[in-house]
Amino acid sequence: MDKGSMVTRDSAYFCTSTYQLFSILSLVLDRKEAADLYIDPQFKGAEEYASRIEAKHIFEEVRIIDSKKIHDMYISCESGIKNHLQIARSYLHVNRIADMIVPGNIRYKNVFVSSRAYIPRLYIMSCYKRKYDINVFYFDDGVGSYYGNRALTPRKMDGVVRKVLFGKKALDFDHDRYLMCPDLYRKINGDTPYAVHPVRYFWSEDRQRDLLDEIFPSGEGSVLSERAVILEELADEYFDEANLQILKETYDFTRSLFGADDLLIKSHPRSKGERKQGFHYYEHFELPFEILSMKNRMADKVLISCGSTAVSTPKMITGQEPYVILLYRMIDHSDMNNETLDRFFVSLKDIYENKGKVMMPGTLEEFKTCLSRVKSEMNV
Repeated sequence: MDKGSMVTRDSAYFCTSTYQLFSILSLVLDRKEAADLYIDPQFKGAEEYASRIEAKHIFEEVRIIDSKKIHDMYISCESGIKNHLQIARSYLHVNRIADMIVPGNIRYKNVFVSSRAYIPRLYIMSCYKRKYDINVFYFDDGVGSYYGNRALTPRKMDGVVRKVLFGKKALDFDHDRYLMCPDLYRKINGDTPYAVHPVRYFWSEDRQRDLLDEIFPSGEGSVLSERAVILEELADEYFDEANLQILKETYDFTRSLFGADDLLIKSHPRSKGERKQGFHYYEHFELPFEILSMKNRMADKVLISCGSTAVSTPKMITGQEPYVILLYRMIDHSDMNNETLDRFFVSLKDIYENKGKVMMPGTLEEFKTCLSRVKSEMNV
């Protein structure tokens, strides 16, 4: 491409996880636009996904962002006050960083992002600084996308810096959004000053199923024969010894009720590989849980989790209603807000046709009662 020629395209889509690809692909297919995909390789197999998507010619260009290079230049500390100061300082260089993300000769009418992720945020700030006329849209990124602007709002000091450097526009988050389940969003948030649009389920159409299989090749790894599935958290990071013991008892009781061969544990994506003896673990880490939801009859399964977004996936993207048992009311979790989780999962329960299939026990004994009822109903 001639570096001196200016190119204008409809949209830029920024991706930081496999889950986001479902919304992104749906949107670009539905909108039939000239668009580019920018992948921040924070997830396993990002380069392979980029290559498979590029081969389908859905986007004009598919680019892997060298986010490591950007971080190495500006961010040496990953947490704490020093990290916030380094992020603020990097705002002074947004134009330079933006040119490392998007070629300087390409401009977009629309930018689609899912959260306040660092890399796309810098590009948007650069557009504001350069006075580009862009529309920003948000798309589904799981549970966080369903709490109004909570997942988008910066910390207080970061907000002050943005406003000083880029103006009020940098703190305007009332942009239209595209979600898998708008009804769930409205139940949680009520009326909003922005529109909430549905993401079309392209994977439900026969002519698009081949596309899904080619981008997310699954093979035998997509078959879930077990009826009970535990979606693990990073337990050692979040739970004290007392809560780890309660969690152990939920595992042991589930195995005793269903048997080791009818129980599967799906590790957290950031798990370091620790495994409990006597349990079967899901081996195909490369497959997003969304694919498993699409490829299996989830209504005949029970999903058990402290508070994982994944338990809502079958209902949100396929309309299926598995049994769901959430543990956050009975296990204290240093990184979870029960009030926030209640707003989401009570609303999820409300959109179930069979509301009795979503349970939030408050004690271990209540959990045992809930799971025993599930097992009994499954055996009828």
